[in-house]
Amino acid sequence: WICLRNDSLFCHHLPSILERWPLLLTETDELYSLRSSLLPVISSQDEKYLAVTEVLRGLGMPFLNQAVVKVDQECITRNCPCIKNCQMTLLNLVKLHRNRGVSFTVGDPRLATLISYLGKIHFLLPEEKQSVTRVKQLPLFENINENLTAISNETAYVWPCNIEISGCDKWLEKEDIIFLNRQGEWRKLASSPSDLLIEVLAPDVMYTTFIFRHFHLLNKRERYKQLLHIRDNMFSVYKAMSETSNSAYHFVSALKTLPCLGEDGEKLRPVSDFCNPDEVFRMFAQYFITLPKHFLDDEQSWINFFSKIGLKMAPSKEEFIKLCRLLADGKVKNLTEASSLLLKSILGRFKEKRFLSEISEIPFVLTTDLSHLTWVLPAASPSKYIGIDGEQFALTKLQGATTASHSSLLWTVRPIVRLHVSCEGDVLDAMGIVEPNTNDVIQNIKNISCSRFANMKLFDTFPDSCLPPQNAVDLFCIVFDHFSFLKRSEPSVLLKRSEPSVLLKRSEPS
Repeated sequence: WICLRNDSLFCHHLPSILERWPLLLTETDELYSLRSSLLPVISSQDEKYLAVTEVLRGLGMPFLNQAVVKVDQECITRNCPCIKNCQMTLLNLVKLHRNRGVSFTVGDPRLATLISYLGKIHFLLPEEKQSVTRVKQLPLFENINENLTAISNETAYVWPCNIEISGCDKWLEKEDIIFLNRQGEWRKLASSPSDLLIEVLAPDVMYTTFIFRHFHLLNKRERYKQLLHIRDNMFSVYKAMSETSNSAYHFVSALKTLPCLGEDGEKLRPVSDFCNPDEVFRMFAQYFITLPKHFLDDEQSWINFFSKIGLKMAPSKEEFIKLCRLLADGKVKNLTEASSLLLKSILGRFKEKRFLSEISEIPFVLTTDLSHLTWVLPAASPSKYIGIDGEQFALTKLQGATTASHSSLLWTVRPIVRLHVSCEGDVLDAMGIVEPNTNDVIQNIKNISCSRFANMKLFDTFPDSCLPPQNAVDLFCIVFDHFSFLKRSEPSVLLKRSEPSVLLKRSEPS
Protein backbone atom coordinates (compact mmCIF):
# COMPACT_ATOMS: atom_id res chain seq x y z
CA TRP A 1 0.00 0.00 0.00
CA ILE A 2 2.98 2.27 0.45
CA CYS A 3 3.82 1.53 -3.17
CA LEU A 4 0.21 1.98 -4.30
CA ARG A 5 -0.04 5.34 -2.60
CA ASN A 6 3.33 6.76 -3.65
CA ASP A 7 3.96 5.42 -7.16
CA SER A 8 2.24 7.52 -9.80
CA LEU A 9 1.82 4.58 -12.17
CA PHE A 10 0.19 2.46 -9.50
CA CYS A 11 -1.96 5.38 -8.41
CA HIS A 12 -3.17 5.77 -11.96
CA HIS A 13 -4.21 2.13 -12.25
CA LEU A 14 -5.39 1.75 -8.64
CA PRO A 15 -9.12 1.23 -9.50
CA SER A 16 -8.30 -1.64 -11.86
CA ILE A 17 -5.83 -3.10 -9.40
CA LEU A 18 -8.35 -3.04 -6.52
CA GLU A 19 -11.00 -4.63 -8.73
CA ARG A 20 -8.76 -7.55 -9.62
CA TRP A 21 -6.74 -7.98 -6.47
CA PRO A 22 -8.06 -8.50 -2.92
CA LEU A 23 -5.97 -5.78 -1.36
CA LEU A 24 -8.60 -4.08 0.84
CA LEU A 25 -7.42 -5.12 4.28
CA THR A 26 -9.89 -5.20 7.18
CA GLU A 27 -9.39 -4.79 10.88
CA THR A 28 -9.62 -8.57 11.23
CA ASP A 29 -6.98 -9.17 8.51
CA GLU A 30 -9.43 -10.24 5.82
CA LEU A 31 -8.84 -9.15 2.23
CA TYR A 32 -11.48 -7.90 -0.23
CA SER A 33 -11.47 -6.57 -3.78
CA LEU A 34 -13.81 -3.98 -5.17
CA ARG A 35 -15.61 -6.78 -6.95
CA SER A 36 -16.46 -8.53 -3.69
CA SER A 37 -20.20 -8.68 -2.98
CA LEU A 38 -19.49 -7.52 0.55
CA LEU A 39 -17.16 -4.54 1.00
CA PRO A 40 -15.43 -3.33 4.15
CA VAL A 41 -17.01 -0.31 5.82
CA ILE A 42 -15.13 2.90 6.45
CA SER A 43 -15.48 3.71 10.15
CA SER A 44 -15.58 7.13 11.77
CA GLN A 45 -14.24 8.56 15.01
CA ASP A 46 -17.39 10.63 15.43
CA GLU A 47 -18.93 9.64 18.79
CA LYS A 48 -22.45 9.27 17.42
CA TYR A 49 -21.30 6.39 15.22
CA LEU A 50 -19.16 4.54 17.74
CA ALA A 51 -22.01 2.49 19.26
CA VAL A 52 -23.42 1.27 15.94
CA THR A 53 -19.90 0.51 14.73
CA GLU A 54 -19.41 -1.83 17.68
CA VAL A 55 -22.76 -3.49 16.95
CA LEU A 56 -21.83 -4.03 13.31
CA ARG A 57 -18.41 -5.39 14.27
CA GLY A 58 -20.15 -7.85 16.57
CA LEU A 59 -22.34 -8.99 13.67
CA GLY A 60 -19.24 -9.72 11.56
CA MET A 61 -19.32 -6.62 9.41
CA PRO A 62 -15.83 -6.03 7.92
CA PHE A 63 -14.30 -2.62 8.62
CA LEU A 64 -11.44 -1.21 6.58
CA ASN A 65 -8.08 -1.17 8.32
CA GLN A 66 -7.42 2.54 7.89
CA ALA A 67 -3.97 2.26 9.44
CA VAL A 68 -2.90 0.43 6.26
CA VAL A 69 -5.45 1.45 3.67
CA LYS A 70 -5.78 5.18 3.49
CA VAL A 71 -9.16 6.38 2.40
CA ASP A 72 -7.95 9.41 0.49
CA GLN A 73 -8.43 7.59 -2.80
CA GLU A 74 -11.66 8.29 -4.65
CA CYS A 75 -12.04 4.72 -5.87
CA ILE A 76 -12.16 3.58 -2.25
CA THR A 77 -14.52 6.24 -0.90
CA ARG A 78 -16.77 5.83 -3.93
CA ASN A 79 -17.12 2.04 -3.55
CA CYS A 80 -16.67 1.22 0.13
CA PRO A 81 -19.59 2.27 2.31
CA CYS A 82 -18.92 4.81 4.99
CA ILE A 83 -20.57 4.42 8.39
CA LYS A 84 -21.85 7.97 7.98
CA ASN A 85 -23.81 6.88 4.91
CA CYS A 86 -26.74 4.94 6.37
CA GLN A 87 -28.13 3.92 2.99
CA MET A 88 -24.85 2.36 1.80
CA THR A 89 -24.25 0.71 5.16
CA LEU A 90 -27.79 -0.73 5.02
CA LEU A 91 -27.03 -2.26 1.61
CA ASN A 92 -23.82 -3.77 2.98
CA LEU A 93 -25.70 -5.12 6.01
CA VAL A 94 -28.19 -6.85 3.72
CA LYS A 95 -25.27 -8.47 1.87
CA LEU A 96 -23.75 -9.52 5.18
CA HIS A 97 -27.08 -11.13 6.17
CA ARG A 98 -27.24 -13.04 2.88
CA ASN A 99 -23.67 -14.31 3.25
CA ARG A 100 -23.41 -15.03 6.94
CA GLY A 101 -26.75 -14.42 8.57
CA VAL A 102 -27.60 -11.67 11.03
CA SER A 103 -29.72 -12.37 14.11
CA PHE A 104 -30.96 -10.62 17.23
CA THR A 105 -33.28 -11.46 20.09
CA VAL A 106 -36.15 -9.36 21.36
CA GLY A 107 -34.86 -6.93 23.94
CA ASP A 108 -31.27 -7.09 22.67
CA PRO A 109 -29.77 -3.59 23.23
CA ARG A 110 -27.77 -4.01 20.01
CA LEU A 111 -31.06 -4.13 18.12
CA ALA A 112 -32.16 -0.82 19.55
CA THR A 113 -28.80 0.74 18.59
CA LEU A 114 -28.97 -0.54 15.02
CA ILE A 115 -32.60 0.55 14.53
CA SER A 116 -31.84 3.98 15.92
CA TYR A 117 -29.04 4.25 13.36
CA LEU A 118 -31.16 3.04 10.41
CA GLY A 119 -33.97 5.32 11.53
CA LYS A 120 -31.93 8.24 10.18
CA ILE A 121 -33.00 7.16 6.68
CA HIS A 122 -36.09 9.01 5.49
CA PHE A 123 -37.98 5.98 4.21
CA LEU A 124 -40.97 8.12 3.31
CA LEU A 125 -39.09 9.88 0.50
CA PRO A 126 -39.61 8.50 -3.04
CA GLU A 127 -35.85 8.17 -3.59
CA GLU A 128 -35.65 5.81 -0.61
CA LYS A 129 -37.80 3.05 -2.10
CA GLN A 130 -34.76 0.81 -2.37
CA SER A 131 -33.94 1.42 1.27
CA VAL A 132 -37.46 0.33 2.22
CA THR A 133 -37.01 -2.89 0.25
CA ARG A 134 -33.61 -3.51 1.82
CA VAL A 135 -34.51 -2.89 5.46
CA LYS A 136 -37.44 -5.35 5.17
CA GLN A 137 -34.92 -8.05 4.23
CA LEU A 138 -33.35 -7.88 7.69
CA PRO A 139 -34.70 -9.76 10.74
CA LEU A 140 -35.51 -6.60 12.64
CA PHE A 141 -39.29 -6.93 12.88
CA GLU A 142 -40.88 -8.37 15.97
CA ASN A 143 -44.02 -10.40 15.23
CA ILE A 144 -46.87 -11.07 17.64
CA ASN A 145 -45.17 -14.30 18.72
CA GLU A 146 -42.21 -12.22 19.97
CA ASN A 147 -39.84 -13.48 17.30
CA LEU A 148 -37.71 -11.29 15.07
CA THR A 149 -38.16 -11.84 11.36
CA ALA A 150 -37.62 -10.32 7.93
CA ILE A 151 -40.76 -9.33 6.03
CA SER A 152 -39.51 -9.03 2.47
CA ASN A 153 -41.22 -12.15 1.11
CA GLU A 154 -44.55 -11.91 2.93
CA THR A 155 -47.29 -9.36 3.40
CA ALA A 156 -46.93 -7.67 6.76
CA TYR A 157 -49.60 -6.02 8.87
CA VAL A 158 -49.46 -4.31 12.21
CA TRP A 159 -51.55 -6.19 14.76
CA PRO A 160 -54.29 -3.75 15.84
CA CYS A 161 -54.25 -2.47 19.37
CA ASN A 162 -56.71 -3.99 21.83
CA ILE A 163 -57.39 -7.13 19.78
CA GLU A 164 -57.77 -10.51 21.48
CA ILE A 165 -55.04 -12.88 20.31
CA SER A 166 -56.54 -16.13 21.64
CA GLY A 167 -56.47 -18.90 19.06
CA CYS A 168 -54.81 -16.86 16.35
CA ASP A 169 -51.76 -19.09 16.28
CA LYS A 170 -53.98 -21.80 14.76
CA TRP A 171 -54.61 -19.88 11.58
CA LEU A 172 -51.60 -17.61 11.25
CA GLU A 173 -49.55 -20.49 9.89
CA LYS A 174 -52.16 -21.01 7.19
CA GLU A 175 -51.77 -17.45 5.91
CA ASP A 176 -48.83 -16.11 3.91
CA ILE A 177 -48.75 -13.02 6.09
CA ILE A 178 -46.96 -11.69 9.14
CA PHE A 179 -48.52 -9.69 11.95
CA LEU A 180 -46.11 -7.36 13.68
CA ASN A 181 -46.13 -6.32 17.30
CA ARG A 182 -47.14 -2.67 17.23
CA GLN A 183 -44.92 -2.03 20.27
CA GLY A 184 -41.85 -3.68 18.75
CA GLU A 185 -38.52 -1.88 18.43
CA TRP A 186 -38.99 -1.77 14.64
CA ARG A 187 -41.53 1.05 15.11
CA LYS A 188 -38.58 3.43 15.62
CA LEU A 189 -37.42 2.89 12.05
CA ALA A 190 -39.98 5.36 10.73
CA SER A 191 -42.56 7.79 12.00
CA SER A 192 -45.35 5.64 10.60
CA PRO A 193 -45.58 1.99 9.50
CA SER A 194 -46.95 3.21 6.19
CA ASP A 195 -43.53 4.76 5.48
CA LEU A 196 -42.30 1.17 5.28
CA LEU A 197 -45.33 0.10 3.23
CA ILE A 198 -46.69 -1.81 6.22
CA GLU A 199 -50.46 -1.59 6.62
CA VAL A 200 -52.03 -0.87 10.00
CA LEU A 201 -55.30 -2.79 10.23
CA ALA A 202 -58.30 -1.37 12.03
CA PRO A 203 -59.81 -3.81 14.57
CA ASP A 204 -63.01 -4.34 12.56
CA VAL A 205 -61.05 -5.04 9.38
CA MET A 206 -58.85 -7.47 11.30
CA TYR A 207 -61.88 -9.46 12.35
CA THR A 208 -63.72 -9.44 9.03
CA THR A 209 -60.62 -10.16 6.94
CA PHE A 210 -58.84 -12.74 9.07
CA ILE A 211 -60.25 -13.83 12.43
CA PHE A 212 -63.84 -14.50 11.33
CA ARG A 213 -62.60 -16.45 8.34
CA HIS A 214 -60.79 -18.89 10.63
CA PHE A 215 -63.23 -18.92 13.56
CA HIS A 216 -63.97 -22.61 13.04
CA LEU A 217 -60.36 -23.45 13.92
CA LEU A 218 -60.68 -22.02 17.43
CA ASN A 219 -61.75 -24.13 20.39
CA LYS A 220 -64.66 -23.30 22.69
CA ARG A 221 -62.56 -21.32 25.17
CA GLU A 222 -60.85 -19.29 22.42
CA ARG A 223 -64.14 -18.50 20.70
CA TYR A 224 -65.58 -17.42 24.03
CA LYS A 225 -62.68 -15.03 24.68
CA GLN A 226 -62.94 -13.54 21.19
CA LEU A 227 -66.69 -12.96 21.54
CA LEU A 228 -66.22 -11.55 25.03
CA HIS A 229 -63.68 -9.07 23.68
CA ILE A 230 -66.06 -8.01 20.91
CA ARG A 231 -68.95 -7.71 23.37
CA ASP A 232 -67.10 -5.61 25.94
CA ASN A 233 -64.71 -3.55 23.82
CA MET A 234 -65.96 -3.21 20.26
CA PHE A 235 -69.57 -3.90 19.46
CA SER A 236 -71.33 -0.83 20.84
CA VAL A 237 -68.85 1.49 19.11
CA TYR A 238 -68.97 -0.22 15.71
CA LYS A 239 -72.74 -0.68 15.89
CA ALA A 240 -73.08 3.09 16.29
CA MET A 241 -70.58 3.68 13.47
CA SER A 242 -72.25 1.20 11.11
CA GLU A 243 -74.70 3.83 9.88
CA THR A 244 -71.92 6.00 8.49
CA SER A 245 -68.96 3.64 8.00
CA ASN A 246 -68.96 0.88 5.40
CA SER A 247 -66.21 -0.94 7.29
CA ALA A 248 -68.16 -0.90 10.56
CA TYR A 249 -71.34 -1.96 8.76
CA HIS A 250 -69.48 -4.88 7.20
CA PHE A 251 -68.15 -5.88 10.62
CA VAL A 252 -71.59 -5.90 12.25
CA SER A 253 -73.13 -7.74 9.28
CA ALA A 254 -70.37 -10.36 9.28
CA LEU A 255 -70.80 -10.91 13.01
CA LYS A 256 -74.52 -11.57 12.55
CA THR A 257 -73.88 -14.37 10.06
CA LEU A 258 -70.71 -15.75 11.67
CA PRO A 259 -70.91 -19.44 12.70
CA CYS A 260 -69.54 -18.89 16.19
CA LEU A 261 -71.55 -20.89 18.74
CA GLY A 262 -71.43 -24.58 19.53
CA GLU A 263 -69.57 -27.19 21.48
CA ASP A 264 -66.15 -28.50 20.40
CA GLY A 265 -66.59 -31.14 17.74
CA GLU A 266 -69.96 -29.76 16.65
CA LYS A 267 -70.76 -27.74 13.58
CA LEU A 268 -70.74 -24.08 14.55
CA ARG A 269 -73.92 -22.08 14.07
CA PRO A 270 -74.65 -18.35 13.83
CA VAL A 271 -76.31 -16.63 16.77
CA SER A 272 -79.57 -16.41 14.78
CA ASP A 273 -79.98 -20.20 15.12
CA PHE A 274 -80.17 -19.93 18.92
CA CYS A 275 -82.96 -18.88 21.25
CA ASN A 276 -83.24 -16.71 24.30
CA PRO A 277 -83.92 -19.12 27.19
CA ASP A 278 -87.35 -17.65 27.99
CA GLU A 279 -90.26 -19.73 29.24
CA VAL A 280 -91.64 -20.68 25.82
CA PHE A 281 -88.30 -21.86 24.45
CA ARG A 282 -87.59 -23.75 27.67
CA MET A 283 -90.97 -25.48 27.59
CA PHE A 284 -90.38 -26.64 24.01
CA ALA A 285 -86.63 -27.12 24.35
CA GLN A 286 -86.61 -30.24 22.18
CA TYR A 287 -87.62 -28.14 19.17
CA PHE A 288 -85.19 -25.23 19.63
CA ILE A 289 -81.46 -24.65 20.15
CA THR A 290 -80.63 -22.83 23.36
CA LEU A 291 -77.41 -21.00 24.16
CA PRO A 292 -74.43 -23.16 25.19
CA LYS A 293 -74.08 -23.47 28.97
CA HIS A 294 -70.86 -21.48 29.20
CA PHE A 295 -72.75 -18.36 28.08
CA LEU A 296 -75.19 -18.60 30.99
CA ASP A 297 -72.78 -17.52 33.76
CA ASP A 298 -73.20 -13.89 32.76
CA GLU A 299 -76.52 -14.62 31.10
CA GLN A 300 -78.12 -11.18 30.86
CA SER A 301 -75.02 -9.51 29.40
CA TRP A 302 -74.71 -12.20 26.76
CA ILE A 303 -78.42 -12.08 25.93
CA ASN A 304 -78.28 -8.28 25.55
CA PHE A 305 -75.33 -8.65 23.17
CA PHE A 306 -76.61 -11.64 21.21
CA SER A 307 -80.07 -10.08 20.81
CA LYS A 308 -78.44 -7.36 18.70
CA ILE A 309 -76.88 -9.87 16.32
CA GLY A 310 -79.80 -12.17 15.72
CA LEU A 311 -80.62 -14.16 18.88
CA LYS A 312 -84.28 -15.23 18.77
CA MET A 313 -85.93 -13.46 21.67
CA ALA A 314 -89.37 -15.03 21.06
CA PRO A 315 -90.88 -17.57 18.67
CA SER A 316 -92.00 -16.23 15.32
CA LYS A 317 -95.60 -16.51 14.14
CA GLU A 318 -94.68 -19.52 12.04
CA GLU A 319 -93.02 -21.16 15.04
CA PHE A 320 -96.05 -20.52 17.25
CA ILE A 321 -98.26 -22.18 14.65
CA LYS A 322 -95.89 -25.14 14.52
CA LEU A 323 -95.91 -25.47 18.31
CA CYS A 324 -99.70 -25.31 18.46
CA ARG A 325 -99.96 -28.11 15.92
CA LEU A 326 -97.40 -30.21 17.77
CA LEU A 327 -99.40 -29.80 20.95
CA ALA A 328 -102.64 -30.66 19.13
CA ASP A 329 -100.98 -33.89 17.99
CA GLY A 330 -99.89 -34.74 21.54
CA LYS A 331 -96.19 -34.42 20.73
CA VAL A 332 -95.42 -32.15 23.68
CA LYS A 333 -94.51 -33.04 27.25
CA ASN A 334 -96.30 -31.33 30.16
CA LEU A 335 -99.32 -30.76 27.95
CA THR A 336 -101.32 -28.85 30.56
CA GLU A 337 -98.54 -26.33 31.24
CA ALA A 338 -97.59 -26.09 27.56
CA SER A 339 -101.15 -25.33 26.44
CA SER A 340 -101.58 -22.64 29.07
CA LEU A 341 -98.20 -21.07 28.27
CA LEU A 342 -98.79 -21.04 24.51
CA LEU A 343 -102.20 -19.44 24.85
CA LYS A 344 -100.96 -16.80 27.28
CA SER A 345 -97.96 -15.98 25.07
CA ILE A 346 -99.99 -15.71 21.87
CA LEU A 347 -102.68 -13.50 23.42
CA GLY A 348 -100.05 -11.31 25.07
CA ARG A 349 -97.94 -10.72 21.95
CA PHE A 350 -100.08 -10.68 18.84
CA LYS A 351 -103.00 -8.64 17.54
CA GLU A 352 -102.82 -9.37 13.83
CA LYS A 353 -106.24 -10.70 12.82
CA ARG A 354 -105.02 -13.02 10.07
CA PHE A 355 -102.57 -14.76 12.38
CA LEU A 356 -105.01 -15.01 15.28
CA SER A 357 -107.64 -16.40 12.96
CA GLU A 358 -105.25 -19.13 11.77
CA ILE A 359 -104.24 -20.02 15.33
CA SER A 360 -107.90 -20.22 16.41
CA GLU A 361 -108.51 -23.17 14.07
CA ILE A 362 -105.90 -25.36 15.80
CA PRO A 363 -107.19 -27.47 18.73
CA PHE A 364 -104.34 -26.80 21.16
CA VAL A 365 -106.27 -25.30 24.11
CA LEU A 366 -107.28 -27.42 27.05
CA THR A 367 -110.91 -27.08 28.06
CA THR A 368 -111.31 -25.69 31.54
CA ASP A 369 -112.40 -27.73 34.54
CA LEU A 370 -116.22 -27.64 34.73
CA SER A 371 -116.78 -30.08 37.58
CA HIS A 372 -118.88 -27.44 39.31
CA LEU A 373 -121.36 -27.66 36.39
CA THR A 374 -121.01 -31.11 34.90
CA TRP A 375 -122.82 -32.68 37.84
CA VAL A 376 -125.92 -31.41 36.06
CA LEU A 377 -124.98 -32.21 32.46
CA PRO A 378 -121.72 -33.11 30.66
CA ALA A 379 -119.89 -30.32 28.90
CA ALA A 380 -120.02 -29.77 25.14
CA SER A 381 -117.71 -32.10 23.28
CA PRO A 382 -114.20 -30.71 22.66
CA SER A 383 -112.51 -30.79 19.27
CA LYS A 384 -110.45 -33.85 20.19
CA TYR A 385 -109.13 -36.03 23.00
CA ILE A 386 -105.45 -36.80 23.45
CA GLY A 387 -104.24 -39.71 25.53
CA ILE A 388 -100.81 -39.32 27.14
CA ASP A 389 -99.42 -41.79 29.66
CA GLY A 390 -102.87 -43.19 30.32
CA GLU A 391 -104.42 -39.77 30.94
CA GLN A 392 -107.04 -38.18 28.70
CA PHE A 393 -106.84 -34.50 27.76
CA ALA A 394 -109.67 -32.59 26.10
CA LEU A 395 -108.38 -30.11 23.52
CA THR A 396 -110.41 -27.57 21.66
CA LYS A 397 -109.87 -24.80 19.17
CA LEU A 398 -110.62 -21.23 20.11
CA GLN A 399 -112.90 -20.70 17.14
CA GLY A 400 -116.44 -21.08 18.50
CA ALA A 401 -115.35 -21.48 22.14
CA THR A 402 -116.29 -19.16 24.96
CA THR A 403 -114.52 -18.02 28.10
CA ALA A 404 -114.81 -19.48 31.58
CA SER A 405 -116.69 -16.41 32.82
CA HIS A 406 -119.72 -17.49 30.74
CA SER A 407 -119.49 -21.20 31.53
CA SER A 408 -122.78 -21.46 33.47
CA LEU A 409 -124.71 -20.11 30.46
CA LEU A 410 -123.04 -22.14 27.70
CA TRP A 411 -121.23 -25.19 29.03
CA THR A 412 -123.41 -27.73 27.23
CA VAL A 413 -123.35 -25.77 23.96
CA ARG A 414 -119.83 -24.37 23.61
CA PRO A 415 -116.34 -25.53 24.60
CA ILE A 416 -115.16 -23.51 27.60
CA VAL A 417 -111.59 -22.18 27.80
CA ARG A 418 -109.67 -20.10 30.30
CA LEU A 419 -107.61 -17.33 28.64
CA HIS A 420 -105.24 -16.53 31.56
CA VAL A 421 -104.85 -12.91 30.33
CA SER A 422 -107.27 -10.09 29.70
CA CYS A 423 -107.87 -9.46 26.00
CA GLU A 424 -109.34 -6.65 23.96
CA GLY A 425 -112.56 -7.29 22.10
CA ASP A 426 -110.80 -7.14 18.73
CA VAL A 427 -108.49 -10.00 19.72
CA LEU A 428 -111.40 -12.14 20.93
CA ASP A 429 -113.30 -11.45 17.73
CA ALA A 430 -110.29 -12.34 15.56
CA MET A 431 -109.95 -15.68 17.35
CA GLY A 432 -113.64 -16.45 17.05
CA ILE A 433 -114.25 -16.57 20.81
CA VAL A 434 -117.98 -15.99 21.25
CA GLU A 435 -119.99 -14.08 23.82
CA PRO A 436 -123.29 -15.54 25.05
CA ASN A 437 -126.17 -14.96 22.63
CA THR A 438 -129.86 -15.61 22.96
CA ASN A 439 -129.98 -18.77 20.87
CA ASP A 440 -127.07 -20.41 22.68
CA VAL A 441 -128.39 -19.56 26.12
CA ILE A 442 -131.86 -20.88 25.26
CA GLN A 443 -130.31 -24.06 23.88
CA ASN A 444 -128.28 -24.48 27.06
CA ILE A 445 -131.35 -24.19 29.29
CA LYS A 446 -133.20 -26.55 26.98
CA ASN A 447 -130.46 -29.07 27.55
CA ILE A 448 -130.75 -28.58 31.30
CA SER A 449 -134.51 -29.02 31.02
CA CYS A 450 -133.91 -32.47 29.61
CA SER A 451 -131.61 -33.52 32.43
CA ARG A 452 -132.44 -36.13 35.06
CA PHE A 453 -133.22 -33.39 37.57
CA ALA A 454 -136.37 -32.40 35.65
CA ASN A 455 -138.22 -35.46 37.04
CA MET A 456 -139.60 -34.29 40.36
CA LYS A 457 -140.74 -37.82 41.23
CA LEU A 458 -137.12 -38.65 41.88
CA PHE A 459 -136.53 -35.65 44.08
CA ASP A 460 -136.15 -37.60 47.29
CA THR A 461 -134.76 -40.75 45.76
CA PHE A 462 -131.57 -39.49 44.05
CA PRO A 463 -128.61 -41.71 44.88
CA ASP A 464 -125.58 -40.09 46.51
CA SER A 465 -123.81 -40.10 43.13
CA CYS A 466 -126.32 -37.55 41.90
CA LEU A 467 -125.66 -35.12 44.70
CA PRO A 468 -123.74 -31.97 43.66
CA PRO A 469 -120.00 -31.87 44.51
CA GLN A 470 -118.76 -29.54 47.17
CA ASN A 471 -117.75 -26.83 44.66
CA ALA A 472 -120.93 -27.13 42.57
CA VAL A 473 -123.01 -24.20 41.45
CA ASP A 474 -126.53 -24.41 42.82
CA LEU A 475 -129.03 -25.52 40.17
CA PHE A 476 -131.36 -22.70 41.04
CA CYS A 477 -128.53 -20.20 40.48
CA ILE A 478 -127.80 -21.75 37.11
CA VAL A 479 -131.41 -21.41 35.96
CA PHE A 480 -131.65 -17.95 37.46
CA ASP A 481 -128.55 -16.85 35.49
CA HIS A 482 -130.19 -17.96 32.25
CA PHE A 483 -133.38 -16.02 32.77
CA SER A 484 -131.49 -13.01 34.06
CA PHE A 485 -129.42 -12.98 30.86
CA LEU A 486 -132.48 -13.35 28.64
CA LYS A 487 -134.28 -10.64 30.54
CA ARG A 488 -131.35 -8.26 30.14
CA SER A 489 -130.61 -9.01 26.53
CA GLU A 490 -134.00 -9.57 24.84
CA PRO A 491 -137.02 -9.51 27.16
CA SER A 492 -139.41 -9.98 24.27
CA VAL A 493 -137.76 -13.29 23.38
CA LEU A 494 -138.25 -14.50 26.93
CA LEU A 495 -141.98 -13.74 26.80
CA LYS A 496 -142.53 -15.20 23.36
CA ARG A 497 -140.59 -18.38 24.01
CA SER A 498 -141.46 -19.15 27.64
CA GLU A 499 -143.02 -22.50 26.76
CA PRO A 500 -142.71 -25.77 28.69
CA SER A 501 -139.83 -26.96 26.55
CA VAL A 502 -137.81 -23.96 27.58
CA LEU A 503 -138.44 -24.12 31.29
CA LEU A 504 -137.53 -26.86 33.67
CA LYS A 505 -140.07 -29.64 33.28
CA ARG A 506 -142.56 -30.07 36.05
CA SER A 507 -143.86 -33.51 36.85
CA GLU A 508 -147.59 -34.23 36.77
CA PRO A 509 -149.30 -34.16 40.18
CA SER A 510 -149.16 -37.56 41.77
